[in-house]
Amino acid sequence: MWHWFLRLWRRWPKKKVSQEEPIIVKAPSSPIPPSRSSGSAPYPHPSKRPSRPQRPGLLQTLGVPVESASQAPQDCASSSSNHPQPSPTPPPPAFMQPSPQSPLELNEGQFFPNANNWQVGEMNCTQYVGQPKQGSAGWERLVKETSVNALHNSSARFDPPKCDEDTRVELIREITTWIGDRNSPTQLLCMTGAAGSGKSAIQQTIAEKCVKKDILAASFFFNTGDTTRNNVSRVIPTIAYQLGKRSGALRQMIGIAVEDDTLIFKQTLQTQIEQLILIPVARLPPAEADRLPYAILIDGLDECNEEDDQRALLHAIHDSFLQRQSPFRIFLTSRPEQAIFGALAPGGLLGSKWKVYLIRLSDDHDATSDIRLTVRRNLERIGRQRGCEPTWFTEEDVDSIVAAASGQYIYAATAIRYITQPRRPPVESLRAIRSIQSGTPHDGDNPLAPLDSLYSLILTAAREAYEGIDTSMKRNFLLILRVYLAINTINLNLDIDRQDLLLGLGEGAFESLSCDIRSLLTTHSPGSHGAETTRIKVYHRSFLDFLNAPERAGALHIPKIQCAEYITESCLRRIDDDYTLEEIRDGSTLSDNQFKLRYKAKNLDLLDCAILLCAVLWRKDSPFAGDAPKDGVVSTLLQFGASGFEKIHAWVTHPVMHFVGAPQWIENTYPQFEFVERWEKCMEPELAKEFEKREPDLAKILKKYSREWAARKADMVAGHKSLRVVDISGRSSGKGRRDRP
Repeated sequence: MWHWFLRLWRRWPKKKVSQEEPIIVKAPSSPIPPSRSSGSAPYPHPSKRPSRPQRPGLLQTLGVPVESASQAPQDCASSSSNHPQPSPTPPPPAFMQPSPQSPLELNEGQFFPNANNWQVGEMNCTQYVGQPKQGSAGWERLVKETSVNALHNSSARFDPPKCDEDTRVELIREITTWIGDRNSPTQLLCMTGAAGSGKSAIQQTIAEKCVKKDILAASFFFNTGDTTRNNVSRVIPTIAYQLGKRSGALRQMIGIAVEDDTLIFKQTLQTQIEQLILIPVARLPPAEADRLPYAILIDGLDECNEEDDQRALLHAIHDSFLQRQSPFRIFLTSRPEQAIFGALAPGGLLGSKWKVYLIRLSDDHDATSDIRLTVRRNLERIGRQRGCEPTWFTEEDVDSIVAAASGQYIYAATAIRYITQPRRPPVESLRAIRSIQSGTPHDGDNPLAPLDSLYSLILTAAREAYEGIDTSMKRNFLLILRVYLAINTINLNLDIDRQDLLLGLGEGAFESLSCDIRSLLTTHSPGSHGAETTRIKVYHRSFLDFLNAPERAGALHIPKIQCAEYITESCLRRIDDDYTLEEIRDGSTLSDNQFKLRYKAKNLDLLDCAILLCAVLWRKDSPFAGDAPKDGVVSTLLQFGASGFEKIHAWVTHPVMHFVGAPQWIENTYPQFEFVERWEKCMEPELAKEFEKREPDLAKILKKYSREWAARKADMVAGHKSLRVVDISGRSSGKGRRDRP
């Protein structure tokens, strides 16, 4: 029997195969694993691919060998569809197909028609050379690295600021003319302006105009309070994602670039620009490349938290987009802070007028007449809506607000929102604003003084109203407000009503707290991660700057450490009061559906967040950076004691791992993993010393827990068989887990 099989195998015609990647062909009883390739139509074989003319200059400028351009798929490159057609099922490798020269006649496709009770074990074969990558897996990875919140039309930026009709007309015309002039020697327009001067409103207006003209290639709106867009890690993937959506061929090439180098997102911004944007675009056929949108908008570079990251992005734009003569035109806005100021200075990276088209918003464009028009229109609108007499405000009132604004749109916008609030008559609110203006002379050295006075007016009035009603609890209005804003900045993706419970403030606490400060912040439901969570939206970063600066806020300032102590105490109280040790340990024998029901019934999401919050306070990029939790927080943790830490230990070592509706810094990973990461890197080094000095017995217990937590973390990374995953949020499986914050 086997001699016959060997003779057949020797006589079977052989084809050339590569020696690259061995695959396993299993016996008929085992299913053949699916191909790794899926998505668009496959590349043709390189030897059968027709040559095509190259786009002159760009490939050579990028340093790409000319012959490499022919490696782009012709069938994909000619398609501009946003949704590539699914590829047909590829034929089996040649060595699995019958040869017409074979002397053996096969009976109905069977090798041994008269044989029975035979088996074929595993055979090592080599992969057929004609199985190209399709890019779909790489594209999915890119999507995970994209910041959806940074897009100009993201739901996270619901109701973004825009220029009012008939305002900023000349400025908008100047910018749109520059963007449309593709023969201009400059590819970068930088617009700088002071806080509140309307940069984001202009950028949003330009983005919408570019959409109408079908020239918007990509947009990225930085935001200091959003962890998905307050750093540069997602800028280039987000731009590449938007470009790939406009071309099926480009999307496939970007995906393949990611598959070829899965560590691309850890590399320099310049490398990412070249590999994910410039080289794929250069490989497009000239006709399709010409149809590609070319305007890239980047707003609020100053809201990128790290100054070194700001410089890195400016260098990457200069070295990749500008030096290589890319087809894109970039419009970037920022406050004139150190990174951008130094780059634009004479002798700086962008100091030459041939490299950048510069608009200094506060100096080059006087917004006084536009602000006056906006204020008058809105006061008229408020009067109509509230049934006021046409004479309820005067031209002197308008002039007073315009003068106090001193070119800052944010002052006028905040004043209008304050007057609009329904809890007070508009005439009374307008008078209150006029009263602080008369008492606040314009200070040339501090242009923010009028805005600070307006913020102080609103907060003081709201505090008096809140604490006047809340006489029994005697809660500190400003402290609680700062705590809500801190949790919002940490971005736990926890709904406002859940935050009320987490802080032990009762249902509707934030609603009653915020009813008199609706001119400064609001709530919205961005719908991120598939969940409609209601979050706080601060209208302008300048309000957070005001709260964080003691020299500006004065008596209204709350130190960060006070917020950290309040959050720690509230979270530990929730763990102590609301959950028994048995409840935390229980549930391992339940089915997945039963576990989900129990998770919701026991409010275990609050347990997850309470433990995570205690750890996140110690992160370098938390709202408490530079003011790390010290004495008060350590004392609170000591009071938590051995019984409290035993509950955390039971939570970390529970055999059922689960997902929680959490921010992207722990998306596709486990809350327990994130806690142990923070414990090892931030908490334990500080706490171990203090505990050994104050509570040696507790220090020994925590040392033992630390070893067990490290082992459990290793099990999570390895996917240990003793762990079971239950997807609480319904987002994704543990296979895509990212073991990083």
